[in-house]
Amino acid sequence: MKFISNICSSLWPELSGELKGRETQWSIDSSIRYPLLGMIKPAAFWFVVSLIFGLIASIKLHSPGFLGSCEWLTYGKVEPVFWNSLIYGWLFNAGLACAFWLLARLGGAPIGNGFLLTVSLSIWNVALVVGLIGILMGGTLPLNWRESLTVSGQLPYEWLEMPPFIAPILLASFIGMGLWGLLTFRERVHRASYASQWYVLAALFAFAWIYTAAQIMLIREPSQGSLQYLVGSWYANNLLMIVIVPLALACVYYLLPKALGTPIVGYNHSGRAFWSWFIFASCAGSAELINGPIPAWVTAVGIIAAFGILYPLTVFGIQFLSTLFANFTRIWDTLSLRFVLFGCIGFIVFGAYYIYGSLRSTQEVAQFSSFSNGVQLLGLLGFASMIFSGFLYFILSRLLNKELPSAALAEIHFWMQLSGVLLLVSSLITGGLQEGELMNGSTVSVLSIVVNLKSYYVMASLGMFLMLLGAIAFLVSFTLFMFSTRSEKEETGTLIGESPELEASVS
Repeated sequence: MKFISNICSSLWPELSGELKGRETQWSIDSSIRYPLLGMIKPAAFWFVVSLIFGLIASIKLHSPGFLGSCEWLTYGKVEPVFWNSLIYGWLFNAGLACAFWLLARLGGAPIGNGFLLTVSLSIWNVALVVGLIGILMGGTLPLNWRESLTVSGQLPYEWLEMPPFIAPILLASFIGMGLWGLLTFRERVHRASYASQWYVLAALFAFAWIYTAAQIMLIREPSQGSLQYLVGSWYANNLLMIVIVPLALACVYYLLPKALGTPIVGYNHSGRAFWSWFIFASCAGSAELINGPIPAWVTAVGIIAAFGILYPLTVFGIQFLSTLFANFTRIWDTLSLRFVLFGCIGFIVFGAYYIYGSLRSTQEVAQFSSFSNGVQLLGLLGFASMIFSGFLYFILSRLLNKELPSAALAEIHFWMQLSGVLLLVSSLITGGLQEGELMNGSTVSVLSIVVNLKSYYVMASLGMFLMLLGAIAFLVSFTLFMFSTRSEKEETGTLIGESPELEASVS
């Protein structure tokens, strides 16, 4: 009975005592508590699952015989399962949970339509399970794979490996979640809009657009010839750069002023940074197709666009790091800010490597190596995952009005994720550059290249293992959040000090 009581107190906590002082915020949190917890639970689950498959795939690179007797766990299957569960499972659930919470809070009033959000996210996660099982069973080819293989040798594309029948279900469920976000924004009390809202709404529109276009042009009605590879590159780049990254940027724009109680430095430049990021980042993906069977001007546009993100990247760096370092003494006292600090640093490094990787000289060395995977994982795990993790700790205490159940678990999560990202990304990027140089050497044998790279892949596996430990710590910490007994202080006291909505203030 105590177990059931703890669950109920987490989902429907009582408002009493000093909590009356933040009745508005409490009513907003209460209106979205159940659907958001329904998103955070699968997010924590997918975080662990994705890293398990990532670890298996990483080990197979330096120990090919690992789990070799299981045909469901060949490298060609576990690798796409890792990427798809990481992106559509962990990052989408966590990112949208954070985004919807800040939309509701910035709207300033309790919201409805929780049933639409709950049903949509349930369908999303069920479809994802079926899609990943389809990959493990070998169903990664497009719907018309027999005909297309005969005609043009069509193969699956990056981050689009799930069976074709899953795509309409995922799109329909995402449209349901997107409509909820738009209705929440429309019903807001505070008519002024904030940078956080811009990035969330843009990301919602962007995913519906790029996913629909990619499914039509690659799977339903495949484009002809090399245009397929251009569309595939465009989709993968935009999924990272104008969907996942903006969701993380929205969290940073909201969390910094709320947690620090101070405006963001140079906030008045946010509008120009917003438009320049989406214009340049959406066109930069073609740079990775240098020397490919596409017109040279297309890759030239990608290179120019990649250099164009220098402006918004500089603005973000000045805004975020200046705001953080101006309040540096407070960072180590706040768990969420520690995640944000290293996430912002990871974002700046990611942007620098992204631009460096678009150079023709770099592509000629690292185009077919692990370099690009390292840069992508730096953006996904070193930036977005760090930001979402910190933001989830921030909102869980407010949704449940509970203190962090175990500071030790949270510390393990932070340090394991940080050290794991550093090991994984540095190994893949450095190893990828060396791999490219060795492959370009005419006197080097393939076997010697494999031997030289083995140490890098071992370090990458160690980094993946450390991140897995951090993900498990987060899952356990969330479970304790839900099942822990509420203290008298948590029942009657205001645990959370609410800062005003400072995001729009200009310093």
